[in-house]
Amino acid sequence: MNKSKETTSEVTVHSPEATPDLEATWSRLPKPNEVEPRSGLNRHAINKLILGQSPLVISRSLRSTPQAKRSIRLVKITGRGSLLEYLNREDA
Repeated sequence: MNKSKETTSEVTVHSPEATPDLEATWSRLPKPNEVEPRSGLNRHAINKLILGQSPLVISRSLRSTPQAKRSIRLVKITGRGSLLEYLNREDA
């Protein structure tokens, strides 16, 4: 039995803060040797943009519990401070 599961790793977050960016789309980092479908960037390229002293793109690390040893990294795809906004700004 070879069932193919289609999974989506995208979530829309409704921000409780009073900012112009009330809805933002977040996506998990792509697996190694894969690309993020909207931007076409691989994991290494996205990591360069989201990590370091002054990241160029917003990301968040989420843990299931405060004691959890592992977390997932979400990258902001749309909205202010997002990956697509950064790429569009660089193309101009």
